[in-house]
Formats: sequence, C-alpha cells, structure tokens
Amino acid sequence: MQEVSITTEGIQKNLKNFKPLDALCEYIWNGFDAQANKIEIKLHTNQLRLIDKISIIDNGTGIAYEELGNKFKPFNDSKKAGNSKKANHTLPHGRQGIGRLTFFAFAQSARWNTVYEKVGNNYEYYIEMEKESLNKYDDNGGQKPEITNKRSGTEVVFTQLQEFSKEEIVTKIKEEFFWFLELNKNRKFKILIDGEKVSYEDIIEKRIEFFPDIKLANEYEITIVQWNKKLGKEFSKFYYIDSNDMEKYKEPTKLNKKSDEFFHSVYIKSKYFDDFYFEKEMDGQLNLFSSRGQKEYKNLMKAINDYLYKFRRKYLKEASDEFINKLVDSKIYPEFQENNVIDTYRKKELDNLVSTLYTVQPKIFTNLSDDNKKITIGLLKLIMDAEDKDNLFQVLKQVIDLDSEEIKELSDVLKYTSLSNVTKLIKMIEDRQEVIQGLKELVFNKGLYAKEVPHIQEIVENHYWLFGEQYNLITAAEPDFELALKGLILETTGKEEDVNIDHEDKNKEMDLYMIRQDRKGKLTENVVVELKRPTVSLGEKQLSQVKKYLQVIRKDDRFNMGNAKWTFYLVGNHFNTSGFLEGELENNKNHGEEHLVYWVDNGKTKIYVLKWSEIFDEFSKRHEFLLDRLKLQEQLWMKKHNSADDVVEDIIDNSATLKKPLIPKRREK
Repeated sequence: MQEVSITTEGIQKNLKNFKPLDALCEYIWNGFDAQANKIEIKLHTNQLRLIDKISIIDNGTGIAYEELGNKFKPFNDSKKAGNSKKANHTLPHGRQGIGRLTFFAFAQSARWNTVYEKVGNNYEYYIEMEKESLNKYDDNGGQKPEITNKRSGTEVVFTQLQEFSKEEIVTKIKEEFFWFLELNKNRKFKILIDGEKVSYEDIIEKRIEFFPDIKLANEYEITIVQWNKKLGKEFSKFYYIDSNDMEKYKEPTKLNKKSDEFFHSVYIKSKYFDDFYFEKEMDGQLNLFSSRGQKEYKNLMKAINDYLYKFRRKYLKEASDEFINKLVDSKIYPEFQENNVIDTYRKKELDNLVSTLYTVQPKIFTNLSDDNKKITIGLLKLIMDAEDKDNLFQVLKQVIDLDSEEIKELSDVLKYTSLSNVTKLIKMIEDRQEVIQGLKELVFNKGLYAKEVPHIQEIVENHYWLFGEQYNLITAAEPDFELALKGLILETTGKEEDVNIDHEDKNKEMDLYMIRQDRKGKLTENVVVELKRPTVSLGEKQLSQVKKYLQVIRKDDRFNMGNAKWTFYLVGNHFNTSGFLEGELENNKNHGEEHLVYWVDNGKTKIYVLKWSEIFDEFSKRHEFLLDRLKLQEQLWMKKHNSADDVVEDIIDNSATLKKPLIPKRREK
C-alpha cells in the first residue's frame, strides 16, 4: 500500500469546492489528457434502477507503472503542469495533479484498470483508492504488471455512489465538453454514454464558415460558432489549428467580459500555423518562424475581428428586443397605452433608444439591479421627451467604457431630436386622415361604384390599423383556411409547414386575418375581418357566412392552441330592413360591449358587426386630441376623386401603411 504525501483530511480540504458532476468530468479530461479520442461512460443500475456504478473507459496511453509514483504520490504537483505553456493549450487539462483524487465528491471507491505500452509489449495492472484513505492507494496488490493482448487505455470504475440521474450526467458532460468536441471534431473525438454519442447540436445557435474578403497568401478554414450557453470555465476564444488538425494555441477573443450573452468560439485551421511562433517577440529578436508580427497574420485577424464585431452587433440588436420584452414583463419598463397613437409612437422611440444603447454597450443595463434598471429607463424616457440628448451622451461616456467606434455610433444615434420624430408623427396622422377620407368616398359615394376586393379590401389590407395598433397581418386577399393556418403556425412558432384541414367549409375565403400576441406569447388574439362592398346590406345571410368561418376554426385544435382568442368583424355600409342584426345586438347587450352580435366559449370567441360610419367615428375619437392640436388643413379631407381606382392609387401606399402579410397574397379574382 503506497501513501500520498498529504493526509486524507488535507486532500478533502483542498478539494472541497469540487461538485460531484464536476469531479466526474475530471476523469473524462484525464482520458483526453492521455491522448484518447474516445471516451465511453457506462452507467450500471441496480434492481431499483438507480445508478450504483459508473465506468469511464478511454483509449489513451494508459498509466505507465514506472511513472505511478509521480502520478499518485505528489499532491498538487502533476507533471502535466510543466507541459501546459501558460494555459494557452486545452490539453493537458489536469495541470494541478488533482483529478485522480476528486472521486471522493461522489463515490466511496475508485479502481483504475489500465493498460500501457512498454518496449513493444502491453502491460496490465490496477490501482485502487478509498474515500476514507485518499492518502493511500493499492498498486496491483504489490504485484508487477502482466503482459496482455489488450489495447492500451484506462477504465476507471466508481462504486458506492451518491444518487445521480442519467439525465443529469448527460447534461453536465455535454455542457462541459461541447466546445472541446467541436475543436477536435476532425480528429474524431467523441464521448459515448451507454453507447450513445453525446451530441451538442442543440447548444449551437449558429455555425458559420467564414471566408475573408481579402487577399491572403495561405488558405484558411475558419468556423465561427455562436453558442446558446456559456462555455463553462472557458472564455470565448480563438483556436489556432494546424494542417494535422492539432490545436497549436488558443487565446480569448476581444469580445469577452462585455456583459452580454454572445458566447462564441472561432476555429482557424491552416498550414500557416504548422510552424507558427505565437508568443510575443522580444524587442530586436529575429524570429525565423511565422509570427504575429507578419502582415499576413495581422490582415487575417483584422478580417475575422471585423466580422465578429458585425456578427455580435446583429445578435445584440435581436437580443435587445428580447431584453425590452423582459423589462415590460417585469413591470420595469414605463407603461404606454396600446390604443393611444401618441403613446404607441413614444414607445417606439424609447424602444429604439434602449435597443441602440443595449446594442452599443449592454453593460449600461445588464450590470444593474431591477430597481436601478427601472430608474435608468425612466431617466432615458425623461431625457428623450426633454430633447436633452447631448447631456445624455456626455453622461453615458462618463459611466461606461466605450471604444472609439462605439462612441461614434452612440453619438450618431443620439443626434436625433424629438422634433424630427414629431414631424414623422404629423405626417403619419395626415396620411391616416387621407386614408379615412378616401374610404369615406368609396363607401358613401355611390357614383364611384367601389368594389369589395380591388378597392375597399386593397386599402384595408395596407391600413389594418383601422382595427387596432398592435396587430400583424397574417393573410389578406381572400385566403382559405389552410393558408390561414399555415400563417398562424409560422407566426407563432417560426416554422413553415404544409397543412391540411378536414372540414367541408375549409375552402371558404376570409378577407383579412390578423394576429396579436402578448409579450409572453401566452395569449394569442386572432382577428378576422369580413368586408362587404357598399351596395350590400348586412343581415342574417352575411352573419351566417362569418359563423361558418368561426365553426371551421373551432373544429380544428391547431387554431386554438394555448390561450387563443378569436374576434370576427363583419363590416358594411348599412343593415338591411329585416331587423335581424338589430335583434342580435339587443340580445347581446348583457355582455356590455358595443357592436357585439355573437358570444361563445366564455367570451374567447366573439363576432362584431360594424358600419363604416362607426369605424370613422372611432378613428376621430382615438385621434381627436392630436387632430385638433395639429390643425390639419381642411382641404385634407375635402379632396375628391374621379374614380374608385384613383382613390386606391392615391392612398394605398403612404407613411401610414403597415407591414405586408406574412403569407403573400394570392389573387385570382
């Protein structure tokens, strides 16, 4: 029985910060340190289906018996340390000589069955250690290793374990090694758990093969990987790989410690690095190898860094939208009224300011507590409203660390004034008023002979703000229900699917289908609009048509996933003389909503009937204050047109026009 030169208590005290799964990973690292490219983990279970034994098997060089004293006796003095080169190489990983002892964090005993090569023969022996006596180990029962036909490698077997689940082990190993497996994928490195290869594709956000748009003397294979998880204890780094797929050097990129979640790795492979000198050159030193001082290297890294900055900027722009959503959900963001056009515009401007600041320097917000975030956002809103952008810029320069490029971008963004945005707002309101005037002509002037699809619908599908400020248009121009369902799935999941609906009325065509989701994505408000040309009087027949739409939707669960609401609008010029719709309005008065004619599913599904005159009145109410303050010229809504086509051409596309349908229009009529 051999002794380690420290007590068991001393070893456990030194290794007290090792968590069980971290300790388990140390033995996988040991396998890779021993030049293995394949690690197998076998999880043995008992009758209760609990894991009671773990084996970690590598195909490395094994542990030479003659070196056993150096590997197991000294504590915190591994020979790997002398080969580490200032941690600028991933392997060897175990630089402190402690990996072999960490099993005490999750097991009572460990046994190494190892095979190594010596002078053309392979030899086999074992080493055993117990948790209670970490300062002692049994080296093959005192017997010399025996010649064997087995291949070199080591199996470490752990018994009397603390309770683990397979899912915990798989997740931990994947999160520990994903960047390392990507680094060595051309060398066929792999980890298997119960025979199944550990895959890390779900951790990859984006993988890009980058080709520098500059002239270089050598060829390079450059892969930039953005991860959706932190790289454990590893920073985001450049990995330089030679023509034999061996890692020659690694170093952090310039985008670490930016207080964002842009986790990335850059793998650069080239023959150029076969004999490259990576360390900084001393003054006056003549280096015979390729080095950092060469123009080739400088141009290469400038191209990669420039691309990385642009890549990160695009990512942060997308991340800023999610950041604002979280602020709104957490009640940190100022509140704005969704149906107030002024508030809607002010929120867009604040969103733009916060988004830009976040993109330039996330630490403005991410290093703050929720209370301080709320104060900061509130101050930004006040400064924005007060047009005091110059002072904001000066304050931000003092409190955050910005490089020259970031300072210029921030300065350019903050040059905008409230005046310029008020001008945009005035123009938008003017254009909305022109749309209202044009629609009035179409629906009230019988001499224009306005038709439903080419005139009224053409305008409404471009100006669907008539029915609310916060909607996205899914389909227009008379889509059938399969097209509508395809659009719903695409909007809510981002997936484009071919769909089939089994219903006799599935080919009926709606005029407009819009959607609005709350910021948590838990409530989906769907809106269907059915428009009738001015000469059609609304009655039971038209309402029945909308109810058929409703039944198709209620019969298909895919239209009603989650907390979905459905609102239908039947819009026309006037009611017919039957009195049917007046009766339906009276019957639904008890629900306390104007224009409501049908109410089911505890209010999750509703039908409203609206006259155009009521829509125009609602517009005036929503914009009354602003219209009065802007004193728009009277001729704006007194303009007359000679034909319905002229009306459409005049107002179909202006600053009030909203986004096009998610599913492109399909017109055959």
